Amino acid sequence: LKVGTRVFAEGPYGAFTTMHQRRTNALLIAGGVGVTPIRALLEDIRGHVVVLYRVNSYDDAVLLQELTDIARKRGALLHVLAGPPDARNEYGPLLGPNSLAGLVRDVWDRDVFVCGPPPMTTVVLGSLRELGVPREQIHAERFSLAS
Repeated sequence: LKVGTRVFAEGPYGAFTTMHQRRTNALLIAGGVGVTPIRALLEDIRGHVVVLYRVNSYDDAVLLQELTDIARKRGALLHVLAGPPDARNEYGPLLGPNSLAGLVRDVWDRDVFVCGPPPMTTVVLGSLRELGVPREQIHAERFSLAS
């Protein structure tokens, strides 16, 4: 653009803004590059927040120090779910319904924001459905690097 060109900018749009929060508290679930929008939400979302960050190893946990600092400052809980991929379903065991309900005992009473690779997001959405989390409390972005 040439200097002086008029532009019109607007947004953000989609499910990944705090304006979609319906419940008092929130659960933020990140995987892979999906940690970036989750980190931004962690700063602005209201209420008590639990963050689940799924990585294959702690070496893969980019932005972990930032998440830790923000979580500590705002009194949020941060759980890093690290483990090697499972041959059948790399996300299932750590993000399955039993794991989610065990880590976040009031998951049914929170808005849930999920951002990660499509396979992870699919597993989490299935787990939330199985747990009976109301659809209007679930906000998801399938986030991946362009290939």
